[in-house]
Parts: sequence; structure tokens; C-alpha cells
Amino acid sequence: MNSIYTENAQTIKHHDKIFEITRQILEYTERVRQGQVQCNLPPCRCCKSDIFKQHATRERQFYVTSEDMVKVILGLLNRWKCLGCGKTFTDYPEFAVPYKRYIVPIIKKYISLYTEDHLASYRKIIIRNCIGYPDSEQQLNHTSIHRWIKTFGSYSKIIRTAQDIYLQAKPQSSICRELTSLSIPLAKYRTQERKTLLQRCRQLLKIEVKFWSVFQASIFTRLATQCGFT
Repeated sequence: MNSIYTENAQTIKHHDKIFEITRQILEYTERVRQGQVQCNLPPCRCCKSDIFKQHATRERQFYVTSEDMVKVILGLLNRWKCLGCGKTFTDYPEFAVPYKRYIVPIIKKYISLYTEDHLASYRKIIIRNCIGYPDSEQQLNHTSIHRWIKTFGSYSKIIRTAQDIYLQAKPQSSICRELTSLSIPLAKYRTQERKTLLQRCRQLLKIEVKFWSVFQASIFTRLATQCGFT
């Protein structure tokens, strides 16, 4: 049996757009600097108000890979203030998620390499796809993939919402059955919790490709923000 699932090549190809993302980061930063980015935040989780005012900008390091090396790009993100309660929130573009410096395409690529290959281990993936840091012997650690899976595997609301939106456009689709049928080899987990995280990661990657095929947009463009990254 081929250890790699049939959609692996398509999924990795879809997510591996590093050079395009570099340009997007720079363009987005310039738009933030000029005050041209609209607020995409959902209603305030504290007071439920949906009225926000631009409060400030914050610098953010984005990690992009180039020729097997990490390239650090300094960008800007918007901070918005809720006019109902005064709380402030960060708005994230499609290439970024909270608490992660690596851009979304890189994270999805490594998650895909692990979840779509029966025999892959975290360490094997790093050996085959190692990336290093400038002026340092340090390389991407295998534990980073473990943490990324924990984060992306928690996005259950994003998966459900993307599935619902996709079904509205494709009501005859079998996407529900396809997502629930995605399996995880026994060797990749020891607990039910970990199995669920891995399954959700596979579901997220699959619905992302399906979503893009219909709407020509990533689920991380606005949908993830609207779901509060949950």
C-alpha cells in the first residue's frame, strides 16, 4: 500500500506558496500603515458589540522560508478597540494566526506532511524538510509540528463553518462523508484527544482545498477571524 494518501501532492502544492505570501506580507503592512485595512473582527466576546475603532498598530515578525533558510519579515498588524467596553483586539490577515510567527502556508505544509503520510514521524519530516536560521546552527524543531497540530486541530468551529458555506454553494457535495471518513493510523496517537486533533487537521486541510476551489479564497482570509480562531 502506498503510504502517502492520494491527495497529499495536491494539498502540499496548494499550500506551498511562500513567495506569494512574502509579497502579501509587504503589501498588507503598507496597507496597515496607510490605514486601508478594514476590520474583520467578529462581535466583541466581552460585550457583544460589533463597533470597533482602529486603536494602534503592532509590529510582528513573520517567519518565511527561502532556500531552506528562515527569513524574518517585519510586518504590521492592526489593533482595534471595542467602543462598547474598551477592550482591544488584534486583527489577523490570511497568512497569520495568533501566537505563531511562522506563516500559515508553512504550518499547513508541515502538518500535511505528517498527517498525510502513514509512516512519517516528526523527526523524519524535519530531516527531509529541514530549515535553518540565519547566522545560527539552529533548525526547525520537530516539536514545532506537534504544537502546530495542537493549534490547528482545535479549529473545530472553522471546519464546521467552512463546511456549511461550501455546502451552500455545492449542496450535492459529499464533503460531510469525506471529512468524517478521514482516518489516522494507530501509530500516530496514544490518546483519543490526540487522534481527534489529527483528524481535525486532515479535515481542515481538505476543506481548505475544497473551499478554495469554489470561492478562490482561503478559509483564513476572513472566515477564521470571524470564528475567533476556534
